[in-house]
Amino acid sequence: MPVNRFLHSLTLSAIATLTCTLTHSSALAFSDTQSHWATTCIDQLAAQNRVSGYPDGTFRPEATVTRTEFAILMLNSFRNVEPTRPLRMFRDVPASYWGYQAIRDAYARAFFSGYPDGTFRPTEAIPRVQAIAILANATHMHSWETDTVLQQYFDDAQQVPAYARRAIAAGTVGRLVVNYPNVRQLRPNQAITRGELAALMCQAVGLPRTVPLEYIAGDRTLFTIPPEMGGYDRFSEGLAPFAFNGKTGYMNQRGEVVIPPQFDEAWMFSEGLAAVRVGFQWGFIDRTGAYVIPLQFTTRPGDFSDGLASIRTETEQTGFIDKTGAIVIEPQPYYVASFAQGLAAIAVDGKYGFIDKTGAIVIQPAFEEVRAFSDGLAAVKVRSSPSSDALWGYIDRTGRFVIEPQFYNAEPFSEGLAAVRVPMVNDGLTWGYINRAGDVVIQPRFYAPLNSYVPVATPFSGGIAMVRRGDQAGFIDRNGQWAIATQFIDGDRVSDGMARVNVGGRWTLVQTGCTHSDGCFFSNVLQGGRWGYIQLPRPTNP
Repeated sequence: MPVNRFLHSLTLSAIATLTCTLTHSSALAFSDTQSHWATTCIDQLAAQNRVSGYPDGTFRPEATVTRTEFAILMLNSFRNVEPTRPLRMFRDVPASYWGYQAIRDAYARAFFSGYPDGTFRPTEAIPRVQAIAILANATHMHSWETDTVLQQYFDDAQQVPAYARRAIAAGTVGRLVVNYPNVRQLRPNQAITRGELAALMCQAVGLPRTVPLEYIAGDRTLFTIPPEMGGYDRFSEGLAPFAFNGKTGYMNQRGEVVIPPQFDEAWMFSEGLAAVRVGFQWGFIDRTGAYVIPLQFTTRPGDFSDGLASIRTETEQTGFIDKTGAIVIEPQPYYVASFAQGLAAIAVDGKYGFIDKTGAIVIQPAFEEVRAFSDGLAAVKVRSSPSSDALWGYIDRTGRFVIEPQFYNAEPFSEGLAAVRVPMVNDGLTWGYINRAGDVVIQPRFYAPLNSYVPVATPFSGGIAMVRRGDQAGFIDRNGQWAIATQFIDGDRVSDGMARVNVGGRWTLVQTGCTHSDGCFFSNVLQGGRWGYIQLPRPTNP
């Protein structure tokens, strides 16, 4: 057995055991779901009032679902979706029908469409293909391929009707499709059961660790830790925060729980400590989950860096504590960033400089913007005259320019390289990488989706960096060669040899505001998809 396939199998086994451990601690909601394969999912949906059972205490997981019942379920689960089209009358849905209003509202939100003959068929049992397509569209799933995906993952792909093929492929890539008991049998035209629909809903709304991994269709080797494990931030010091049943905890790089979910909010570890929130107070825990600095702060403290973490007072001043929780730099009347290599950025009257650990200003606030020190240098933004463009360069710890201002944007150095944004002829502003001498060593060819505000070229970690080319992300090595070519809708920077990537999502222009003088503004934002962790560099077969 290839090494990577063996490790993948081991991880899934450990994750399945872990899921059961977390699950059995909560009481079952229904009398007839104890042995059902989707019982964890059904119970969590019930706890969130997304589904309900019958007066006799049963759920009836093998019963079918009508189109009207599914319309109500969609409205309950996607309450923030606004109507996008006019209300419509269906000739078989009179105003006196009990589901009349729900059907009208579901149609107006584009969850449903009627049939060509003008009917809705409200009492018809909804087939699996319709349920999956509706959920894939509602969650903004996207796939670059259609027939290839269907043929690759389903033995009965030819049974998928033409109108739903694109949506089913998108749902498959986005890990929405759940097939029990045979993951390769889609059974698209079979009436969906209440238990099956519950599993689809858990995937659609992102309830982690509720659906058995072996029944989720799609690529089973892409992720080292699949999206269903609930991870929502980068790995740091071997741990990453994850969510389960409304609480957060920490897992290791095998997806195993190290610190059980018990916090209302949890952040990445840094220098052995992580900030967590319970109720309205924050404190710090160590890697065993024990409190090192008790819950006491009313605003989120910064991560520890250089042995210090920032805290904010009720008067919006910033001070610093050490790892005992003692204040070592009294709250200052100006903005202060985290320390890095002994210095922290400050903002005074709209200009930025740096202080040392005594609180003394060592680089005067004279810059338009700054980044943290890294590899002994800090990127700073200056304007040579009121009418000139502000450009970025790099200073040393004395405030002297080592790389002269010449870039339109710049990021901190990491492993001897830094991402910079430069103008390219006929190509707009793109990102590449420079070395500490200021020489371009990876040619500028990376750029963000149009009208978006996301990192384009991230710091290197372990010789790998996440980069974007428009609406796709990939990973390069220090020579600028593709470690993984652009294939993900989105991605995060590499940390601890792992990176979070998004599959199944799509970039969409949304209106972000309007003014009387300038009209309306639009931004390109990521919608939908699922985030999981991949290992970098990727394992190879022996």
